[in-house]
Amino acid sequence: MDIIDKLLKFCFILSILFFIFLLGFLSNDLKLKRIHEGLSFIINDVETRLNINLKKKFGDRDTRKSLVVDKNKSGFNSNFNFDNRPKEKFDHYLLVKHDQTQPILMETPDKVIWSWDLSNFRNNSKIIPYHLFGNGDLLIGKFETKGIYRIDKFGNIVWRNNSLNHHWVDVEKNKIFIPSRKFVSLPNDLNGDLKNSELRNCNIKNSAFDTILILNSSNGKVISNFSLMEILIKNDEFKNVLNRKILSDDEVCVDPLHLNDIQKLDINEINLINKKISLKSENILILSFRSLDMILFYDLDNNNINHIVVDLFAKQHSPRLHQDGFLYVFDNNNFSSKNSKIVKINLESNSIASTFEAENFASPTRGRLQFLGNDLFVQSSSQGEIFKIICENDFFKNCKRKYLYSSNFDFFYPSNRYDKNLSFKKDGIYIGDFYEKNKLKFID
Repeated sequence: MDIIDKLLKFCFILSILFFIFLLGFLSNDLKLKRIHEGLSFIINDVETRLNINLKKKFGDRDTRKSLVVDKNKSGFNSNFNFDNRPKEKFDHYLLVKHDQTQPILMETPDKVIWSWDLSNFRNNSKIIPYHLFGNGDLLIGKFETKGIYRIDKFGNIVWRNNSLNHHWVDVEKNKIFIPSRKFVSLPNDLNGDLKNSELRNCNIKNSAFDTILILNSSNGKVISNFSLMEILIKNDEFKNVLNRKILSDDEVCVDPLHLNDIQKLDINEINLINKKISLKSENILILSFRSLDMILFYDLDNNNINHIVVDLFAKQHSPRLHQDGFLYVFDNNNFSSKNSKIVKINLESNSIASTFEAENFASPTRGRLQFLGNDLFVQSSSQGEIFKIICENDFFKNCKRKYLYSSNFDFFYPSNRYDKNLSFKKDGIYIGDFYEKNKLKFID
């Protein structure tokens, strides 16, 4: 009887394992998402608790074939692996979009509290979230192509606009400010003052000329869409910088500005810095031009430049004005994979007041800053990590990092990039912004 009992138990366990295998196979091959995600969670939990890697132990045909080329795995310059990643609950909700998956809202690094149904869109992992409204509506765009949408919290399309979007946007009151672009042939399409710039020596069929697209956030209608280069070239300081950059790097001809961020100043921010730099109206944009290592303050009312900051950073992103009156910029340090910086800029003297650097902090591309009150959050996009800078006094005196999030995943994650140990999956972050909990009214 003992032998029969043991045999029955063995058959029972074997049948359960076969059933789990069958569910896993069907969920993967037939794209049964809910089953696949549930099984992934269970397997991930088992791996974590037992400190094992089931895929390494058992694998599948594709994995076994790839074992011989493990040395060629693409790794991240990461500070964490799956086991030691940050796990503390956030003070705010985190809207995050990884490179390979769709946007989600998180309460902790392991808890998703909201996701949007993007079944209305093809290849929805390429849908980029730009702004989350208090009622759960999400402003999204198709990655660097045509298509801007506002969807509600269930994924229903509120409105759509067929314009092109390139990079991060800003929303102020009922207006959305979007980096967009048109394409011109150089030098054939040049006219006016542009003919007297170094652009006349460029020979590019489709050069990207950035535009600023302004939409009504309620209905998606176009308020304005204007090209920047024809306006900016009238400023002698800007023209001199553009000419110098083209002469030093032919690639500037391909994408002379590369507008990668827009910030609309409110009246309090304008009053804060108006004594440091001369602002001519109350309708001011901060624009970041990566190709020119330049940030400028643009007057929307008068269509001219009020102030230029240049060459205090290289291939920068995300200029942010803080309540201390300084401008903070994510300095990608000329696409460096070894060292990124956050520079604090005195606008009155156009000089660097102080700099934040740290060991193993590097994002060659993207990189984003966010102020919430007096808290400064840093998104190291290429590393897939977010940290908060904590200082004893002012930024950046006696400061340290507190990591809040790292994008480490199990082996079911759809990426071919790995953590620093080349063991678990890793991903970059396109956008990771915190939202104050009391301002999001759709979370029960």
